[in-house]
Amino acid sequence: MDQFSPIGVFDSGVGGFTVARQVRRLMPNEDIVYYGDSANMPYGSRATDDILHLARQILSYLATRRVKVAAVACNTISTLINYYRNDYPFKIFSVIEAGAASVGDLDADCVGVIGTPVTVKSKAYDRLIRGIRPDMKVVSAPCPLLSTYVDAGDLRPEVVDPELKTAVDSILAEAPVKHLILGCTHYPLVSEHLNRLYPGIELIDPGIEQARMIKSYLSDNDLLRDDGNHGTVELNTSGNPAQYAESAPRFGLSAPSAINKLIVTKPL
Repeated sequence: MDQFSPIGVFDSGVGGFTVARQVRRLMPNEDIVYYGDSANMPYGSRATDDILHLARQILSYLATRRVKVAAVACNTISTLINYYRNDYPFKIFSVIEAGAASVGDLDADCVGVIGTPVTVKSKAYDRLIRGIRPDMKVVSAPCPLLSTYVDAGDLRPEVVDPELKTAVDSILAEAPVKHLILGCTHYPLVSEHLNRLYPGIELIDPGIEQARMIKSYLSDNDLLRDDGNHGTVELNTSGNPAQYAESAPRFGLSAPSAINKLIVTKPL
């Protein structure tokens, strides 16, 4: 791999577009190879062994594409990163580790997290945040159906708001949080809903910090592409390419160079 090798980004669906757009914003010269496993989503309700099985198949595919780094743009897969992060010839960046790092300098003693049931049950954010800020109280709540709604493009308030209110109200009942980590890469797409429902809460998008970490790593290792050419974005999915074509601009990821139907995953 070298400067001209692509950056890999993968997720269980289109939610990882929010990470890809941050990578593109910070590193416009880089080529991005994206894989979304929409045929097998949601991952948030799958068994651990099945999630690992699917993730390893995607990472093996990205290895064939000779990516120089891979961004795990899925919080659920990121909860299990220690099971696979050293098995590939490229560095793998966890969106959960990035999200936890982003609260290090917060002027607060508590923070909320919303995520999939698997992410919340893992307590990965709790452990990582307390490793950085032992004084920080972390209160988490699941949104079981939210990623499915976002993946389908169904952002109607009557559908999304009850899911958000159930989770966030339970967090607020336990602590007066003023900062909320969006613990699933689908969730930045409902930021407007959260801002309307909870105008006093600041939202934290871990994808922003993840893109910063990737740029820093590439720069430190002379892998940052700086030839002045505009990078490309290739989208691959086990699901419906038409859904990806519709979703890309909605997620702020316009003009992909290709959208391919590509099945590299089979569940257990």
